[in-house]
Amino acid sequence: MIKTVSIFRVAVYTVFVFIATIILQIYTPATRGYFNLGEVAIYSIAYIATPLVAGVSAGVGSALADLVTGYGIFAPGTLIIKFGEGFIVSYLIRYFSRLRITQLKILSVIVAILTGALISFTGIVLWTGSVELSSVPINLFGYQATLLTASFDLAAYIWVLIGVVVIAIMIYTIIIRGSENISAALSMSIGGLEMVMGYLLYEYFVSNPLQGIVSQAAFAEVPVNMGQMIFGLTIALSVIGFLRRALK
Repeated sequence: MIKTVSIFRVAVYTVFVFIATIILQIYTPATRGYFNLGEVAIYSIAYIATPLVAGVSAGVGSALADLVTGYGIFAPGTLIIKFGEGFIVSYLIRYFSRLRITQLKILSVIVAILTGALISFTGIVLWTGSVELSSVPINLFGYQATLLTASFDLAAYIWVLIGVVVIAIMIYTIIIRGSENISAALSMSIGGLEMVMGYLLYEYFVSNPLQGIVSQAAFAEVPVNMGQMIFGLTIALSVIGFLRRALK
């Protein structure tokens, strides 16, 4: 009976993740991936499900969405990356709930600073100086055209400012926006960073080379995935607040 209930829950949660992932998709030309709302479902499920159930639902539901909507090249990576995200968030929510609020705030600041520093460092090393950006060529009435090309200079201080902005956004989102359930907000941030780094590595080493896209273009999706993480975290916190009141 218990096993049947668990299978049913996994099936329902998987469908939930699948629907959330396909309901809104915004194409990212640089990597041919897409922005989606899957994190909202994954984080909400991680709050009420065990790590294994959350991981399986997140991985399978997201990978199925890739396959069904024409992004099959990402499906193998998605299966692993989203499984890890769901598992990590669910596990950390339970682990962090045992810590004091002061400890959670300190950890939140550390995570935010490390994230901002990583983005600044990566930008300074890879994208400082003259940078050329162009969209993926598309076919228009039989003619291949590049809709967007741009060339500009990026100074190192710009990446420092971007890092500071990311730190501020994350601290606000976790500590202030997530004040009612900071353990969940911090867990979602760490799990979301696993997602961001996972796709960066998968696109750099696997999907971009297979699609004939330069590997470095994978970095263009980092801000997209960061935005997806923060948006999912913000909405999921509202869902969790509703669940807490309902469970009480």
